[in-house]
Amino acid sequence: MSTHKNERRGNPPFQFRLDPELRELMEQAQQADGDESLAAWIKRIIRKELLQRGFEVKI
Repeated sequence: MSTHKNERRGNPPFQFRLDPELRELMEQAQQADGDESLAAWIKRIIRKELLQRGFEVKI
């Protein structure tokens, strides 16, 4: 069994703080785009941006 501290296990949550105004705008965009959740919207937007920058993204 590995005890390496940086070993990834599953999909750990990623947390960050949002200003209420920014969150409201993000939720409006998420709903307009038809994504099921804010997390799904954020992941889709980030994948799109990474693809535009030439990164290979596993979906």
